[in-house]
Amino acid sequence: MSRFELTVWGARGSIPAPAAANTVYGSDTSCIELRCGERLIFLDAGTGIITAGRRLYEAHVFDFDILLTHCHFDHIMGLPFLLPLYKDHVSARIYAGHFLDETSCQEMVAGFMCPPYFPVKPKQFAARIDYRDFRPPQELDLGDGIVVKTFRLNHPNGAVGYRIDYDGRSLCYITDTEHQPGTIDDSLVAFIAGAEVMIYDATYTDEDFQRYAGFGHSTWQQGVRLCRAAKVDRFVAFHHDVSRTDSWLAELDARMAAEFSGAMVARTGLTLFL
Repeated sequence: MSRFELTVWGARGSIPAPAAANTVYGSDTSCIELRCGERLIFLDAGTGIITAGRRLYEAHVFDFDILLTHCHFDHIMGLPFLLPLYKDHVSARIYAGHFLDETSCQEMVAGFMCPPYFPVKPKQFAARIDYRDFRPPQELDLGDGIVVKTFRLNHPNGAVGYRIDYDGRSLCYITDTEHQPGTIDDSLVAFIAGAEVMIYDATYTDEDFQRYAGFGHSTWQQGVRLCRAAKVDRFVAFHHDVSRTDSWLAELDARMAAEFSGAMVARTGLTLFL
């Protein structure tokens, strides 16, 4: 079978976490690297993509795709610091489809990479960048047998969930979404059904969820319920709140594993083979 693996470069939500209390699970915001055969795909471009990009460049990988769930800062703040985008022999495709109006991916990038918010504009990228727009549930064909299905998530200003199908295996990336307590979204269950791995928004717990109604996030318990309903064997809890320290997350890891054998807490450096 062809190579299909994921590496976590950032698992935090909203803002990076203080480093001193988070040396095990990491401080960086959302970024997942996927390897599909010889192809490389990033899911989100939070601060985790900065280190990933340096490693990428050192490994002489000069072609990649970036799939953005949405453009809240924690998911895009690493993009201006992505080293390969400043090299003229690099090619990249950046996808965004969460918008609730007619905003385009290119307009979004230009809108946050500009003075007085940031001194460098996208025109200073030297790489060949193709900004690609879509609207869920549009299916994306990335070539080389990589098919990406998309799903509209429940999050302020919109967000997109992804299912990446490659060589008979699937990974689902479902972050920044809010569920309705006591219910299971049947359409989301159908979307993730039978996948090898689901990465899911576990910002909160069922116990504290009511305090954060309307914030656009979910719980690890809901992730477990979805995996059971959809027959997904492995669940990676993601998008950790800034208050979740290493000790808190270690306790959660043990609690999740006791509840669902395929569950684990995302941490920087975690690699899984599908």
